[in-house]
Amino acid sequence: MFKDKFVSGIILLTVVLLVGAVFFASKMGSSSGSSTQAPSEQKKLLEVLPDDYIKGNKDATVTLIEYLDFECEACGAYYPLMKQLSEEFKTDVRFVNRYFPLPGHKNGMNAALAVEAASKQGKYWEMHNLLFENQKTWGEKQVSTPAVFEGYAKQLGLNLEQFKKDVSSKEVKDRVERDKSSGQQLGVSGTPSFFLEGEKLQNPRTIDDFKTLLKAAILKAPRPSQQVLGEKVHEHADLKVYLNGKQLDLTQAKYQSTEDKEIDPDTHLHDGNGDIVHKHRKGITLGYFLKTLKIDFSKDCLVLDTGERYCNSGDNELKFRVNGKANDQFNSYEFSDLDRILISYGPKQEEISKQMQSVTDIACMYSEKCPERGTPPTEKCVGGLGDDC
Repeated sequence: MFKDKFVSGIILLTVVLLVGAVFFASKMGSSSGSSTQAPSEQKKLLEVLPDDYIKGNKDATVTLIEYLDFECEACGAYYPLMKQLSEEFKTDVRFVNRYFPLPGHKNGMNAALAVEAASKQGKYWEMHNLLFENQKTWGEKQVSTPAVFEGYAKQLGLNLEQFKKDVSSKEVKDRVERDKSSGQQLGVSGTPSFFLEGEKLQNPRTIDDFKTLLKAAILKAPRPSQQVLGEKVHEHADLKVYLNGKQLDLTQAKYQSTEDKEIDPDTHLHDGNGDIVHKHRKGITLGYFLKTLKIDFSKDCLVLDTGERYCNSGDNELKFRVNGKANDQFNSYEFSDLDRILISYGPKQEEISKQMQSVTDIACMYSEKCPERGTPPTEKCVGGLGDDC
């Protein structure tokens, strides 16, 4: 009987050990896969910010965030892959870059500051590419050599004095440190570190492995919902945009709809006039209109189609006025007939009443609400196939 109990005990112990081994193996298998889930309390750190640097579709439902060090040789090895992927998946994925200079690199921080300073002049991606393509020339030095990046600034045609000023500014350093801090809170310790849809990836060994991960994420992602516009209307608003005291020229051809080049049939600028926004459907917001011009607008930042960024920082802030009054809706504001709209970026204490006064009331000429102006002028149709004017 004792022998039977002993044998039963041995069998039970063996079963327990086998079950434990299977469980352990399954856990190890899952942890050695392609990704690990970022902690839920840190998900907010992976939200895309208005001043993040993005390639691809800014409105895509799939997001890949890369924390990188410009002096890191592995980041340099991934650079051509990321360039190819961002082109191949430009419709379905937004590729986000974040700074993470490593302490072991003498010029990692210098490079990050140089890239951020270049971004102040609308040349983030140009400097980003230039540093990676010349990494073997300036990287892996035993001493810090910040002056070498001034040469790259000259090569890109940047204002050198402004570049030097920005490189040493608290604003630029804080922007780099913000990215690094978020990475540290996410557990980043090396570069490159990739986060795909909230999950930290084990770095793919080949571009095909990377493509497989992106395609799987795209299949799982919800389809983006299109903004539903309302009934047809015929409204006009006056608009001026000032950036550091200088008016943004919206008469440029790239912002204008013509018979040969339709930007958007429902809202646009045309006839070479950059002061009047035309609205042909209800539901058109200021943000919607600006996106048709490839301009992103939020309460924190205005980002031009050139990549130039005007974000709240230090003594500068983004101001939004409608009919002379401050408005906090920014890109969600649905403008109405005869609205007089001002977007202004500059010093917080800057007097903007003169800018507001410069906003015309020419839109009134197009409206039946101003009979004293006479009959509204005939407008050329700039709609495309499927539209009626």
